[in-house]
Amino acid sequence: MKFLLITITYLSLFTSNDKLTNLYPRPANTEERLFFIQRNMNMNTIVYDANFDENGNLNEENPIRVYWIRFEEEGQEMELRYLEKTLAYGIECSKSNTDKNQYKIKIVADKSRELTLKQVAPYKALIYLNINSKISLLDYMYIDADNSGFWPDLKFIELHGKDSSTGKKTYEKVLY
Repeated sequence: MKFLLITITYLSLFTSNDKLTNLYPRPANTEERLFFIQRNMNMNTIVYDANFDENGNLNEENPIRVYWIRFEEEGQEMELRYLEKTLAYGIECSKSNTDKNQYKIKIVADKSRELTLKQVAPYKALIYLNINSKISLLDYMYIDADNSGFWPDLKFIELHGKDSSTGKKTYEKVLY
């Protein structure tokens, strides 16, 4: 397993788009799944699921459930730790003033990028993000960082999605 991780880290310097991330296990597609984040650090994955109440409406207080799938262990779910929630992968949500079924979402590590969560039917929600100047349904993000220091130094993020009008794949690599 260590050799595979070293190989993946090495490949991440020279590879982009889906080539590298296809080596990672994918979380199962579920009705609640909005998107996920994978990183060069290891294969554990941060998952963002819509959180519905018993009537199929988004939970107004907590519309998204964020947690780990620990692929490098037993594949179990694990809640985010406090620092992960408050400094990295947690979210801030605010209900839209114009649409009762819509929320503005920001991942706490990058509050400059706004996502839109919209309920489109009972037990069905979608998350939108501007990817390469196209309104897209976000599929996943890949984060590449230098983890040699106390705190990871972000090198780039890859955004993967589908154009909300055409359904064609969208991709953007954001350098830091």
